[in-house]
Amino acid sequence: MSFDPQPYLDAIEAELRSILCAPSEAVAPLYDMMAYHLGWLDQRFRPAAAAHGKRLRPLLCLLSCEASGGDWHHALPAAAALELVHNFSLIHDDIEDNSPIRRGRPTVWNVWGLAHGINVGDTMLVVARQALARLCDLSIPASTVLTAMDIVDHTLSKLCQGQYLDIAYEGQLGVREEAYLEMIGAKTAALFAASTQLGALAGGAGERITCYREFGWQLGMAFQMVDDILGIWGDVDTTGKPVASDIRSRKMTLPVIFALGASDAHEQLVALYQREDLTDDHISQAVAVLERVGVREYVQQRASQYEAGALEALSAAAALFPADQYLRSLAASVVARER
Repeated sequence: MSFDPQPYLDAIEAELRSILCAPSEAVAPLYDMMAYHLGWLDQRFRPAAAAHGKRLRPLLCLLSCEASGGDWHHALPAAAALELVHNFSLIHDDIEDNSPIRRGRPTVWNVWGLAHGINVGDTMLVVARQALARLCDLSIPASTVLTAMDIVDHTLSKLCQGQYLDIAYEGQLGVREEAYLEMIGAKTAALFAASTQLGALAGGAGERITCYREFGWQLGMAFQMVDDILGIWGDVDTTGKPVASDIRSRKMTLPVIFALGASDAHEQLVALYQREDLTDDHISQAVAVLERVGVREYVQQRASQYEAGALEALSAAAALFPADQYLRSLAASVVARER
């Protein structure tokens, strides 16, 4: 059965637009900056249709709700909150990584400066919390809403911890795969887990919520590993990021960690990573080293293992047809994606 995500995506977009409304004319530019980041406006705040990401996390939330036997429309406030949390983290991530480009366009801080960039990210996080509270308008029990808020707060703590580790590990050539897994489990997989967990909560999954959470977590691990591949070999026109951006930033991603463990690559890769300035030629040399030791195949294999774990958890959740098939299709697209 083919999956048409458009009805879900249209509903997510409508929910997001209804939330991001400026409370006064004086602060309208602040909300316009958020709309710019989300791809709705250009730098002059004119309507645009720019790249805005796949809305994967809110989509997982809605499908998990439906797979649990609930009305996916009731999970829309949670889905919107998840998307805003994700984008808050991206705005701050761009600042912390000194990234001038996101999705093929200048980043918020690059256009309006660091101060506005920080404030826009902070505001988006607050709006995300407000979006989640809209669950009360759908007659969701207060105890369930409080549980949802606790899930989001716990996830936010994990995101910050994961981001700390990501920053702390830059250029630290002694980082091992176990440490990397801990880092991406917090930085990336935690929000995937929250997405499926919140959807299952809204759908009344009961004890099966833990299975949905595990499905999301495993899928998030696979997603980040594929992202590591794209961070080195992804096409710039497709990813919207500079070529081999992770190497330029000296990120300790799984491809680099694996290659450092190979005896015929370790010395050369260390020498390159320890250079004060990495030129395009040095970047090309590093990529050649990674390719020589079969890094890409190893990371793809590890991603596929986590995908299998995700599908196993979904089977344990006894998800309902056809949403379970939609979730499986989505999981396959995550691992096979090119951006």
